[in-house]
Amino acid sequence: MPDTFKSDFFTLLDLDKNSAFEELFDEFWQPLYRRAYSKVQAEDLAKDLVQEVFIAFWDNLDTLKRDLNLAAYLHGILRNKILKVFEKDAVRLRYALQICPAELSSDFCAHELLLEKELKSIIDTEVNRMPSRMKEIYAMKKDSNFSIKQIAEELGLSEQTIKNQLQNAYNRLRSKLKEYNPDLIGLSIILIKVMFF
Repeated sequence: MPDTFKSDFFTLLDLDKNSAFEELFDEFWQPLYRRAYSKVQAEDLAKDLVQEVFIAFWDNLDTLKRDLNLAAYLHGILRNKILKVFEKDAVRLRYALQICPAELSSDFCAHELLLEKELKSIIDTEVNRMPSRMKEIYAMKKDSNFSIKQIAEELGLSEQTIKNQLQNAYNRLRSKLKEYNPDLIGLSIILIKVMFF
């Protein structure tokens, strides 16, 4: 990353926090996405991980030091997010292997399909309970596969507002699924990412 971007970023940050964040997003989204995809080999999950990186960055924006290496910082956040995904997957797999001997694998598959159907029903119900604007943004992202920028332009809102609404929708779904069965939250989060985002 050129030093000029870093210096421009912090100068712009003093003037307009939102514009500085948008510039940073435009500069780093693609390299972060490529890195995430190379690790998780799933397009939607990679996009979600990068979105989580920018949300974490936004949350810490006011505490950044001027000598911060932005690229290293963002890639560090991404690395931690990827490790958490792998850790959850490993825990879930170990649990599945412990409770399901080889001879019961077909029953386990049937159970997984039933669970997926049940989770989809819970998610659909929760989506219907969302406030109308959140539901509209969620549907544009999930059903029409609009980008954040496209949704913002279509609705006349800022991209940050769209990101916030999508994150709130995701948090609502995660919370509802946690209520459903706390032991299966890892699986349910993966299902949300694969099926809906």
